[in-house]
Amino acid sequence: MALNCNLTRNLLKSTTCAYSLPEITDIYLANYNDVSATTVAADSAQCSADVVTAISMETGKKFFHIEPMKNSVDFTDELVTGDTGNKYRTHTLTFSTPGAYDGCLHMDFDALSLGRFIGVVKTADNQYLMLGRVAGLEASAATLAGGQTSNGVSITLTANATESALPLADAAITVVTDN
Repeated sequence: MALNCNLTRNLLKSTTCAYSLPEITDIYLANYNDVSATTVAADSAQCSADVVTAISMETGKKFFHIEPMKNSVDFTDELVTGDTGNKYRTHTLTFSTPGAYDGCLHMDFDALSLGRFIGVVKTADNQYLMLGRVAGLEASAATLAGGQTSNGVSITLTANATESALPLADAAITVVTDN
């Protein structure tokens, strides 16, 4: 989390010239209570920015990998200002799952609808971002649809948070992707 509210560097097109493709290619979810701790520290290699440097899991627990349907994923990290001027963020992750709706997907649909999760999204430019670290993501919508324009399972997970989405350091990525 930012220690102060002061901008500490220039944000110029001339110094940030690069391709950017934040499209989500993979989702990793862990049950909120299965993550025993996360460590956030400044990464001196990246302008001393806060990153998730370590993730500790309860014994035998892991992150679950979801390969979403193509072009079905959106995530946002949105600033919200309350009526009294308080500020916080809302993390939102929306995706559709692949595969036929059978008994197993029925169980997954209920788990995603009723559970609480810490999420990590992997972007097409190989960045990993953590959502819902502080309070956990919970379903605000879960839809099973069939027809010409929409079909399959679509899930929207949201969480109010007191921090923006955090990038992951290599050690934390290993914990998430080590399935």
